[in-house]
Amino acid sequence: MSVGTWPLLGALAFWLGASLLVFALLAVFFVLYTLVVCILFVPTMMRVFEETPLFVPPDDQPVPGAEEVRFQASDGVWLRGCWLLTSAPSPRGTIVFCHEFLSNRWSCRPYCKTLLENGYDIFSFDFRNHGESESLPHYSPMFWASNFELTDLQAALAQVREQKRDTNPWTGLLGVSRGGTAAILAAAVEKQVRAVVTDGAFPTRGTQLAYMLRWARIYIGDGLLYRLTPEWYYSLLCAIARTLGARRHGCRFPKVSQAIRKLAPRPLLMIHGGSDNYIVPVVAEGLFRCAREPKEWWLVPQARHNGAIQVAQEAYGRRILEFFNAAHTVAT
Repeated sequence: MSVGTWPLLGALAFWLGASLLVFALLAVFFVLYTLVVCILFVPTMMRVFEETPLFVPPDDQPVPGAEEVRFQASDGVWLRGCWLLTSAPSPRGTIVFCHEFLSNRWSCRPYCKTLLENGYDIFSFDFRNHGESESLPHYSPMFWASNFELTDLQAALAQVREQKRDTNPWTGLLGVSRGGTAAILAAAVEKQVRAVVTDGAFPTRGTQLAYMLRWARIYIGDGLLYRLTPEWYYSLLCAIARTLGARRHGCRFPKVSQAIRKLAPRPLLMIHGGSDNYIVPVVAEGLFRCAREPKEWWLVPQARHNGAIQVAQEAYGRRILEFFNAAHTVAT
């Protein structure tokens, strides 16, 4: 090695060492900054994540003539369900209804009326800690779909198989809000499901990030700090709050955006309110874009969260009936 090479190697070693030092300092700054942010703001983030939306679902009453059943989830929790049987001479299949957060199984009536009149049996059930289903003392359900709602819906599908005495009965899912999110999660792993309709469904991570960005803009303003902070950093803070929330509530939150990709080739219809202030349409559209064909998107103008059935009741019944009929025709 020539004498002139040593200064060059020394310079390279110096700049390499300097670069590593700068990187280490940046890493330490990042960790310390994140720690300070977590100490100052994570309690507020947790409150936002855990707050129950300011709406009260209607207190629906039992349907006369419904056949009530009691069945058990895989983790031993006892659930209550009911069958509404079509009067059509040749039933086409079963639609499992998944109610919204804080509601119960009887809320299926307005959503399923047209389906029931046109050849579909309806199986509706109470998620755990709702209605007449058993409550877990250590689980405090939230607006977000967890592994427990997935477990309950899988138990409902098993109950349909058992009562239909068929290992593969034609089954569709109709879910509202959190129930719609649970329907997506279940359909991703349960091939018994032939078609899915959701109303007001939403992704956990995408919705949380949207709230986080709105919250950050309120608290720190839209100045330089807000503009220079990358979106992935806000996502990191959301993940921290989500992890703490899962531990506090004794559950976990499956990735909805990954699950929805697994529905194809089974069809999906997503319904959403154009005036939804809880889950703004752009968030739901982001989830819809994750799905593969065949899929349909129906944005109902003037409808608020879960309000499409009130704004466009006749069109609502007709739209979901045509969707399930088309899915049934393709499957058979």
